[in-house]
Amino acid sequence: MNLKTAYEPYFKIGAAISRWNLHTKAHMKLLTDQFNSFTCENDMKPMYYLDMDKNKSDPEKYNLEPALTFENAIPYLEFAKENGIAMRGHTLVWHNQTPKWFFCENYNENFPYADRETILKRLESYIKGVLTFVQTQYPGVIYAWDVVNEIVDEGDFRKSIWTKTVGNDFFIKAFEYARKYVADGVALFYNDYETALDWKRDFIIENVLTPLIDKKLVDGMGMQSHLLMDHPDLEDYKKAVESYGALGLQIHITELDMHNADPSDESMHELALRYKEFFKIYLDAKKSGKANITSVTFWNLLDENSWLSGFRRETSYPLLFKGKCEVKEAYYAVLSVALGSEQADKWTPDYPEDDYQLKDMPQNGPEFRISRDNIWQEGEYTYEASYGFTPNVFAYLHPDTENRPCMLVVPGGGYCMCCSHEGELPAMEFYNRGMNVLVLSYTTDITMSVPLKKQPLNDISRAVRFIRKNADKYSIDPDKLFIMGFSAGAHVCGSLAVHFDDVQDISAEYNEVSNRPTGVILSYPVITTGEYTHKDSVKTLLGDAPTNEELEYFSLEKQVKDNTPPCFIWQTQEDDLVPVENSYLFAMALRKKKVPFAHYVFPRGHHGLTIANDTFFKGWFGGDYTMEQTMRAAFNVKEGKGVNVSEKRKQELIDQFFSGNDFQGNGIDMSLKNDVGLWSDLAWAWINSI
Repeated sequence: MNLKTAYEPYFKIGAAISRWNLHTKAHMKLLTDQFNSFTCENDMKPMYYLDMDKNKSDPEKYNLEPALTFENAIPYLEFAKENGIAMRGHTLVWHNQTPKWFFCENYNENFPYADRETILKRLESYIKGVLTFVQTQYPGVIYAWDVVNEIVDEGDFRKSIWTKTVGNDFFIKAFEYARKYVADGVALFYNDYETALDWKRDFIIENVLTPLIDKKLVDGMGMQSHLLMDHPDLEDYKKAVESYGALGLQIHITELDMHNADPSDESMHELALRYKEFFKIYLDAKKSGKANITSVTFWNLLDENSWLSGFRRETSYPLLFKGKCEVKEAYYAVLSVALGSEQADKWTPDYPEDDYQLKDMPQNGPEFRISRDNIWQEGEYTYEASYGFTPNVFAYLHPDTENRPCMLVVPGGGYCMCCSHEGELPAMEFYNRGMNVLVLSYTTDITMSVPLKKQPLNDISRAVRFIRKNADKYSIDPDKLFIMGFSAGAHVCGSLAVHFDDVQDISAEYNEVSNRPTGVILSYPVITTGEYTHKDSVKTLLGDAPTNEELEYFSLEKQVKDNTPPCFIWQTQEDDLVPVENSYLFAMALRKKKVPFAHYVFPRGHHGLTIANDTFFKGWFGGDYTMEQTMRAAFNVKEGKGVNVSEKRKQELIDQFFSGNDFQGNGIDMSLKNDVGLWSDLAWAWINSI
């Protein structure tokens, strides 16, 4: 007996899969052995359909009918077709993973938003295109679509780019378009999380589902059901299932998992018991007619592939299978509800060992090894406002084990954050030039409430020592370790360049390793604490009342020594945030001490141009892993758990991160890539001269 057979009389049993599952034969065998439905976890969300290159290359042609690509979706659709397994489509419209350029004039995120009618025409064309492709090329494969995802938050409609550009009725328009083009027999769903909360349940029923039902636009309610061991309350959850069921809609449990960070046998037993209680709710509701549950989907197959470990920032054990497709006690608990008995045949996978290997994984870019490592060990890092974050390095390493020159990238962000566009983009630029590259996420403070003092300097000093100490792991030449910083990140790098010899590590083991970089690249750097300073950077670093000694210590043009490493500096004359005098001050100080340096000032360009290549100008800013501490802090502040955060600053952060307000630029001169975009070529020539 398996899950799909046991529950076949009642509802479909499904699992979400990622491209990693798709390219691991054993995982897909587990899917077809145990489940009769699946959902694509990520690759069928809006950003993967919308063809950025085509739309940006000819915005006039595609203005009202955005170009689409199905490259990411096709492998999942092919698998479903070939194996006769049903699919849920997830998701057509969402505030996340929809590129900002979709909403902007000329498909350029640095231009103003397009008008409501233009965006609605784009939306209709997009939904029509996706549904038409799937229904003509893969008829009958998808049995339900999540049309709109997660539009309710904080007791009201979520403030998002959709509400800002179209209005609160955008979800109704999306359902109108979906109903217009969807094939007969394919159900349309609204999908959301925390749907058992009283206020959210009532708001969804009154303001989302009822208007859609009145217009005959919706067929079902998707209850995501990302559960905890103590939340939601079983009775509250049961009430929610029955309340949605009373509307006459189908109910799908769409993203079921249960966060549990304790892998002990006792804790896994508790996980099994709690899963059993929820499946009793599903089966009782179905049998009694109180809710027409037609599908239950687990959010991935295996513990190791669950999104929760990343989201919760701790290892989670939330599902029914683990490791090499081994069943957990929770599997038998779920099975027993359908069988009406605790007795079930033991199930053991008999897949060949080779089937557990990841194979034929398509690469969207260069092939590389990645690694993420905390640079401080337990008990060493004590910054008061870390909110559970530990500074770390994220490595992009070539597949071979050849020792290569190393670049440590240090993003800027005014000491308030580590900006993502100054992390992966420059990392990949120098990776592609043959270096092994690491990105440092160092200590910042978005709340501007707990002065950082020397912590960022200590972070980069430890990072350099950590990388050198682990040179074999990272396949780097420890004598060719360069550091590259942007804006405030350049101040971090510059601080190490001038103070490396007086930064003592708290660990004697690491203190024996050199922290002097081979060379330093400073991009539009914050240098001085004097007349031309960037005031917010200094305030976040040193607080409202720094001492004269602190100001002197971190005014880097005053601290250059004879043994300061060689430096490469670049900036633009038009920099409107950090005055260009910063780079001149440092260059003159280097010249005075006869430290080798190169200094380039480009006539045009604003602050923050990072690598200034095609990828940047097309609006792709790289992975957001560098923003971990910032987002942790923002969520803690929102929940009233901020450290020394004033009410004024709390509200500013809520407005910044949770209001849906987006930066609106006036457009970027694309020709800059042929000007300031040359800086990386110049830097590469400089590196090879060291």
